[in-house]
Amino acid sequence: MKIVAVDPILLRGEQTYVATQGGEEAVDNGDWQLIVKITTDSGLVGWGDIETLASAAAAIIGGPGMSILGFKALGDLLIGEDPTDTTRIWNKLYIGSAYYGRRGIAIQCMSAIDNALWSIKAQAAGKPLAALLGGRKRDRIRAYASTLFRATPAGMRDAAKGYMDKGFTAVKFGWGVFGEDEGRDRELVAAARETLGPDRLLMVDPGWYPVGWAKPERWSPRTRDQALRLCNWLAEYKVYWVEDFIHPEHFDVYAAVRKESPVKLAAGEQVATTWEFERFIGCGAVDVIQPDLTRCGGLTVALEVARMAEKAGIQLVTHSWLTHLLTGHSLQFLSTLKEAPLVEFNVSQSALTGGIAKAPFKLDAEGFLAIPDTVDIGVTVDEKFVQAHRVN
Repeated sequence: MKIVAVDPILLRGEQTYVATQGGEEAVDNGDWQLIVKITTDSGLVGWGDIETLASAAAAIIGGPGMSILGFKALGDLLIGEDPTDTTRIWNKLYIGSAYYGRRGIAIQCMSAIDNALWSIKAQAAGKPLAALLGGRKRDRIRAYASTLFRATPAGMRDAAKGYMDKGFTAVKFGWGVFGEDEGRDRELVAAARETLGPDRLLMVDPGWYPVGWAKPERWSPRTRDQALRLCNWLAEYKVYWVEDFIHPEHFDVYAAVRKESPVKLAAGEQVATTWEFERFIGCGAVDVIQPDLTRCGGLTVALEVARMAEKAGIQLVTHSWLTHLLTGHSLQFLSTLKEAPLVEFNVSQSALTGGIAKAPFKLDAEGFLAIPDTVDIGVTVDEKFVQAHRVN
């Protein structure tokens, strides 16, 4: 079996990323989205979604590349390859894009490609993806609703009640207006905790962008003391973890804050490649590592991260805030781990990200998602929707 076509598909929507004022749902990126389609000579097709600057990623995959090694377009490097040889292909793509890649957008494109190749491997084997990743150890996993902060306490209460009514027993609020005013931040978190009650999990993602990121004149990343202060007052509201709230290059600050923090630290969506995860986990940065399969280097890297997390004695919860393709890949991966306490479920999908793929995901009475046990990942791309929104 050989790869015969690699198609980066650029999609255009009519919504923009926005945190709402009241209880109505927030919206993730609804203006642009890139997905990749990999076709083999046997007719098998793999799909991957990419969270990055979509227009630039299309060029990195689709080319044209240059003649010299290190400046190749990723699609050119894939043609003629055996899609089941994922490790060899990963290394080929890494070396082939080394002068403009190694992190950032190139790795994000490689991540989507790697996930798509694993899907092809599962289809070729006639098995669920989990069977190729080590075998499933669970049939379901507790899901948390992942959304944005609302601007008012009333909006937070309405939103939290809405997620409870849908059956979620855990909710994460992030970004939005958080970080602009500590007094208001406290009111928003208090409203969420009061509504969710003492037994449901509440997580907070303040964002790592500088404090006052919406006001450039106040550009200032959180210091170690500011980060610890944030953890201390969030602990008053029994927050389960605080997520990705320190500059992603400051591994040492993460480690220092973790030693004193009364709440768990979670991060990793900004980390990529096994080498970077090895340093991040090795320095004691977090209690919960969060590889994003569309950013970290794909499933090939995530498998190594899982081994590192188990050795370090920390939890692994994937970051999965994109389309159902990412949710599907994440569920299959998480099903194989010895411990998998939660899965992130994006309740804020735009019309664009929500329309790309269809999935049978439904919460049970205890707030758990069943993990599909069908061939591949149990998610189907809506090709009519894709063609209707394609612009390249």
